[in-house]
Amino acid sequence: MNISNLSALAKLIASNQNEAKAVIKLASIDVLKSLGDGKYSILLDNKSLTAQSDKPLSEGAKYWTQLSQSKNSTPELSNLLKQPHLLKSLQNSTIEYSIKDLQTILSSKKPESIIKHGLLEHLTNSATKEEFTNTSTLLLSLQNQTMTIPLNYHGYFFVLQFKKRYNKRTKKTQIDFYAALELLGPVSGVISLEGGAVSAELNVAFNKTKQFLEDNMDNISFDVNISLIDTIEPLYSANINSLLDISI
Repeated sequence: MNISNLSALAKLIASNQNEAKAVIKLASIDVLKSLGDGKYSILLDNKSLTAQSDKPLSEGAKYWTQLSQSKNSTPELSNLLKQPHLLKSLQNSTIEYSIKDLQTILSSKKPESIIKHGLLEHLTNSATKEEFTNTSTLLLSLQNQTMTIPLNYHGYFFVLQFKKRYNKRTKKTQIDFYAALELLGPVSGVISLEGGAVSAELNVAFNKTKQFLEDNMDNISFDVNISLIDTIEPLYSANINSLLDISI
């Protein structure tokens, strides 16, 4: 199994972003303040507004949600899912790759070494504490056998994670996979080789995301099965508080 199969999956989840925005209608919001009685001040597309939530939210956190509004009523937030901290923190970082960069890295003999070299160089040239922390997070992830790659595709940002793992049952190496996207929500899964055929099992958190991906698999050359599940977590998430507090 070639790890470059990840490029095909990355293209699948990153393609047709404008169409995804129109079809899935998944919003990415920042919770600014609780106003009481289930109402919150939120930031949506750089605009502040008041919205009603069907569940308690954390101030300062970022969520995926579906937003609805009838005439002359307060917007309502539903199907809320808290975004991982790494998506918000890395979105403000200067470290990001393109799909072409990803393909080049994954087609090399030692992709981990290429990423590590670039991160160490970036760490040396970090001009702010935030940049130092973000780069250190990516290096810690790599140290824990998980590649965390911030990607930018046609102006849309997402985070991709993957790690190789030996499957004792099949006696084959498989690739665990995770991605966090503003327009699709979280995606996790595994790419495996069994009986000479490559296949992928993906998990998504929103039904419209599942339908959208299933309708856009024309360029995938291997079998992909997509399931809807409630909890999807990153493969690795660094404890930011554990990093040394170093002033640069």
